Amino acid sequence: MQSTDYIYEPLDMFKKQYRNEHAKNTSEYFEDLVKESGVNESENAQVVKKIRKKEKEIKRLEKKHRTQTGLKVFLIVLTVLLLIAGVALIYSFTDEKAPARLITGIIALAGGVGLILLIVLKLNKVIKNLNNLLSETKEKLDSLYATAWEQMRPLNELYDWSMTAAIIQKTMPLVKLDPYFDYRKFAYLAKKYGLPGNADKNKSVLFIQSGEILNNPFLLARILNFRMGTKTYRGTKIISWTVSRIVDGKTVTETRMQTLSATLTKPYPLYSTESFILYANDAAGDLSFNSDPPDLSGLNDRQIENLISRKEREIEKKARDAIKDNSEFTPLANTEFEALFNALDRDNEVQFRLLFTPLAQTEIIKLLKDKTEKYSSCWSLHKRKYLNFVFSKHLKKIDVSQDPSLYVDYDLASARKKFCAYNNDFFQILYFSLAPILAIPLYQQYRPREFIYDEDYYDKFNVSCWEHEATVNYFSESQFKHEKSVTRNILKTNVIAAGKDYDVLEVTAHGFAGIPRTDYVRVLGGDGHYHSVPVHWVEYLPVKKASRVVIKKTEGVSRREFINNKQNNDNWRKFIETHAGSASAFILRKSLLAFILAKPYDDQTDERLNEILYQIK
Repeated sequence: MQSTDYIYEPLDMFKKQYRNEHAKNTSEYFEDLVKESGVNESENAQVVKKIRKKEKEIKRLEKKHRTQTGLKVFLIVLTVLLLIAGVALIYSFTDEKAPARLITGIIALAGGVGLILLIVLKLNKVIKNLNNLLSETKEKLDSLYATAWEQMRPLNELYDWSMTAAIIQKTMPLVKLDPYFDYRKFAYLAKKYGLPGNADKNKSVLFIQSGEILNNPFLLARILNFRMGTKTYRGTKIISWTVSRIVDGKTVTETRMQTLSATLTKPYPLYSTESFILYANDAAGDLSFNSDPPDLSGLNDRQIENLISRKEREIEKKARDAIKDNSEFTPLANTEFEALFNALDRDNEVQFRLLFTPLAQTEIIKLLKDKTEKYSSCWSLHKRKYLNFVFSKHLKKIDVSQDPSLYVDYDLASARKKFCAYNNDFFQILYFSLAPILAIPLYQQYRPREFIYDEDYYDKFNVSCWEHEATVNYFSESQFKHEKSVTRNILKTNVIAAGKDYDVLEVTAHGFAGIPRTDYVRVLGGDGHYHSVPVHWVEYLPVKKASRVVIKKTEGVSRREFINNKQNNDNWRKFIETHAGSASAFILRKSLLAFILAKPYDDQTDERLNEILYQIK
C-alpha cells in the first residue's frame, strides 16, 4: 500500500490487510530488537526453565512448611490440654481404692511430656531443616533471576518511546504519530480551529499523543476531570425508654429500644477520566452534531431490526415537526443509517450530506453492526464545526502511554508476548477509534492550506501546554500535592521561562484537605421526644502547592543512553543531586526529559546538562 492511498472502507481494509500486516510488522520489529540486543534466546529459555522449576520447588516446600507448622501448633495445644488434664486428675484423686483417675492422670502427663519431646527433638528439627532449605532455594532462585535479568538487560534497555509509532506508520503510512505534541502544532490548532489551552482549572491532561492523517491533525487524549459533587453521610443513635401497662390487673413495665438514623448531604470532590480522539478538518466547517449510536454488541438481528423500526418512527415524527416548525431537518433516504448513526441534532443539512455520502453511510453501518471485531463499535462522534471528537469505551480501558517499561521482563518469551499483545491491541483500538473519521471520504480528500502553502506557525515555547500537563502527570502525584491533601490532585502548568530547547514551568497541584466534622440532627423518637443524632462527615477545603519543573527536548537521546547516564555517569548523578534532589524527580518520557527543580535553571545550566547528556553517546 502506498502512502498516498486512502482508506474509504475501514472495516474491510482492517480485515483484509491491516490486522495481519500490523501483526507481522510488530513481530518483525520485536525480532529485530532481539537481534540487535544480542540476547541468546535458548540460554534465556534454559534459565527461565530453571526458574520455573525452583518456583515450583519453593511452593512445594512452603506447603510442607505450613503443614509442619500447623502440626506443631496442634501438638502444642494438645500437649497443654494433656498436662492440664493430667495435673487436674492427679490432684483430684482421693479414693485409694479407685486408682483409675490417678492412672489416667499419669498417662495424660506422660503423653504431654512425650509430645514435648516429639516437638523438641523431631518436629522442630524438621521445621528448621525446611527453613534452611527454603532459604537456600530462594537464594538460588534470586541468583537465577539475576542471571535472567542480566541476559535480558540489552533488550530491556533497547525499548524506546517511539516504537509503537514506528510500527503503526509502517502499517499505515497515511497516519503519522508525533514524538510529542509541540507548541507549533498546538498554535496551529488553537489559532485556526479554536483548540483550547489549559486554562480550565477543573481539567488536567493525563496523556496526549498528537499526529496527522494525510496532514490533517489529530490528538489522542486522556483527561482527568474534577467537579464538586455531593455525598450523603449517615449517623445513628440508640434510644430507650420505659412504658407501663396493666396486665391482669397488675402494672407491667417494659423497656423499649429504637435506632434513630439521620443523614446529611455535603459537598464531595469527584474525579473522572475521559479518553477521546480529536480530529481537525476544514471540510463542512459550519456543521455541528452529536452522534451517539446505540450499542448493538449484545443484540441479535431481530432486536436490531426492532430498534431501527422504533428509531425510524421517531425520525418520521421529527421530520413532520420540522415541517411545522419550518426547521432544516430533512432525513436521509437511508433510514437505517439515520437510526443507527443517530445524529438528529445536526444544524446544516447540506454539509451533513457532503460528509455522509452513500459510501460513508454504508461503511458506518458496517462498523456499528459488525460483531467479528471487538473494537469496531461502541463509539460516539461529536462534531463542533472544524473539530471532531470520537469517544470510544475501548479507549478508556487500554494503557495509552506506550511506555517502554510495559515490555521489560527477564523472560524473552514473556516479553515477546507482552510486546506483540500491547502493540496489536493499541493499533486496533486506535484504528477503530479513527474508523468513523476514515469512513468519511471527504475528510481524506481535504488537505489544510497551511501544509500545501507551507504557512508557518512560530514556536513561542518548546512544548504545548497539553504536553506540559501530560508530562508532569507522569510523575508520582505525591511529588506535587500539598501535604494536607487527601484527594486526587489536578495539576496545572504555567510557563515562567523558555530557552532554546527547554521550558521552565510552575506546576500547581490543586487538591482538598479533609477536616472531620460532626453535626447533630434532631430526629423524633418513638418516645415522643426529639433526640440529637450525631452524623460524622468530612469537610473538604481546597489546598494547593506550587513546584518548579523543567521540560527539555532531547531528540537524539535514546532511552538506553538515558539509562546508561543514570548508571555510569558520575556527572549526571551530581547534576541530579544538585538540581533535582533525587533520582525519582527525573523522568524521560517520549523525547522529553523532565525534572522537578530544587534550584533555579537558566541557559548556562542547560548547556551543562547538554554536555552531560551527550557525553557518553
